[in-house]
Amino acid sequence: MKAIFQIIVCACAFTIYIDVSEASEKPTYYEPSDTVVILGAVPQEIPVLTNALEKPEKKSLWGIPYWQGKLHGKPVVVAITGIGKTYTAMTTTLFITEFKPRLVLMTGTGARINQQLRTGDVIVATHTYEHDYGSLTKNDMVYRPMNSPDDGKEVKNEFKPTASLLAVAQKAMDTYEAQTVTANGSTYKNAVRYGVVSSSDLFGVPQVRIDSLRNNFKTDIMEMESAPLGHVCETLGVPYLIVRSGSNIAQEAPNDDYLRLGPIAAREAAKFSLHLMKFL
Repeated sequence: MKAIFQIIVCACAFTIYIDVSEASEKPTYYEPSDTVVILGAVPQEIPVLTNALEKPEKKSLWGIPYWQGKLHGKPVVVAITGIGKTYTAMTTTLFITEFKPRLVLMTGTGARINQQLRTGDVIVATHTYEHDYGSLTKNDMVYRPMNSPDDGKEVKNEFKPTASLLAVAQKAMDTYEAQTVTANGSTYKNAVRYGVVSSSDLFGVPQVRIDSLRNNFKTDIMEMESAPLGHVCETLGVPYLIVRSGSNIAQEAPNDDYLRLGPIAAREAAKFSLHLMKFL
């Protein structure tokens, strides 16, 4: 009898744990719709997704084009934010307010800070940082907490999707078939793994800043949108995930390399994001 009672107690505890876990994935301030909002930064980052939409409709929200339909039977809205922190924060907030999504997913590209990453390798961000917030000294950046609209409450400059959503992403990674990528004179199978993304309004940076990103944040990919999206989603209490693929090596003047390698990385990030939607 005692053993049966213990089993019942354990079962109840497990049920409570599951309920709490599921509740933590719900938006904080609204009852969510079934919709997932998927955002890229630039046009080349979303065609894999818009082309896969079931019964797509192109619409506009406050002058911003978006596509509405289904991916793997799940309702989605797909749009681009535009480049940089301001456009990303604006578009993310607008689409959250309008569609009340259960989840926001960002897909796109970024410069490779981690020298082990190859073009087309994909990162699911466990942490994002804004690397241009603080004081720029002659030696390095001095980082400090951010002050929020909540009476100036300090917020740590570190944004992280929930552990349970990252676990879902792991399931997608475990079942994803590596893609063949040809770039920089080589052909290989790409890798998908967890990593760190740092964001700012800087497109190119000198070597001293690249070294700083490695040392301060253990950065894998540097770009201009992921951390502000994470910042917005965490502030507004909205679950989110970020997928980025490495394009060019981080450098001072990446224009030519980005134009050459960006489309490859954009395609690989979107292909994994499409696979990830099966699990979300």
